[in-house]
Amino acid sequence: MIRLQRLWRGRERWNFYEDNQGTAVKFELEILIHKPHAEVWAFFHDHEKAKLWQPSLESVDVINGQEGQAGAISRWTYKENGREFSLTETILIREDPDRFESRFENEFASNLVNNIFAAQTENETLWKVETKYRFKTLLMKVLGPILKKNYVARAQKEMERFKDAVEG
Repeated sequence: MIRLQRLWRGRERWNFYEDNQGTAVKFELEILIHKPHAEVWAFFHDHEKAKLWQPSLESVDVINGQEGQAGAISRWTYKENGREFSLTETILIREDPDRFESRFENEFASNLVNNIFAAQTENETLWKVETKYRFKTLLMKVLGPILKKNYVARAQKEMERFKDAVEG
């Protein structure tokens, strides 16, 4: 089961806000995975296995730095509905085996993703994802908050596919 935790800032109803860096959308999700913590962590960092839970992922290419380590920059290429697009990932924090934070960017938005893995029992791991989108263009500053449900639904589906794949 995935739990969506609504985050409120001030009186904003739609869970988005404007700050000195622009319009942002923020949400948290978590899922309990019935596998040991070390196994979940290793699966998460295997780019070949990423295609099992991100079916539109075509490739991950390291641009700079050491793959999977803080400071590394990679290009993630996706193909959806006949359209190809890329995101640039910058790994900000890697604290084995508990936390992995990265930023994904394109010309429209910057997406900060903080993944936290916590052992619950010997064979259960809680995966929590904290996500914050910042929009760069005027169009996305208007549409981004409206499309929030789509971002949450996509993240939920990816987490469920990840859980199924790792528990497989």
